[in-house]
Amino acid sequence: MSKVFENQFVTCELDEAIPVLTHTWHCEPPEGEFKKNLLQVLDHYNQLKISYKNLKWLADTQLLGELSEEDEEWLVTEWDHLLFEEAGLKVHAVILGEDFYADYPMEKFKQSSAKKFNDFGATLEVFLNKENAINWLIKER
Repeated sequence: MSKVFENQFVTCELDEAIPVLTHTWHCEPPEGEFKKNLLQVLDHYNQLKISYKNLKWLADTQLLGELSEEDEEWLVTEWDHLLFEEAGLKVHAVILGEDFYADYPMEKFKQSSAKKFNDFGATLEVFLNKENAINWLIKER
């Protein structure tokens, strides 16, 4: 696993063997930092997918905490388009935390995205731990 970038909110790493770009949240980001950091991960994904065919995405949100209403809205209304249409992501795994309020926006994201997956030809699954997520990602093509 090689580090792509890291700051106080998130670590982004590339596992070349799978291949998967993973971002792991360390804490609840202040207003604006969630979107800023997620767009930075997306920029790296777009660069790396040129070299890594079928690059997958893993979001570890266990420590993400609650998102602002603005970030929740952006995640549900704009993120699908950016990630699945523009970037062309086909395989996405999310690790949810135990906090219901933190999980709720991610569940809304999954539910809203699931309706669109057939159109995009993409797959998204939610996991409770990294081991299960990685095992699933290895099997997904």
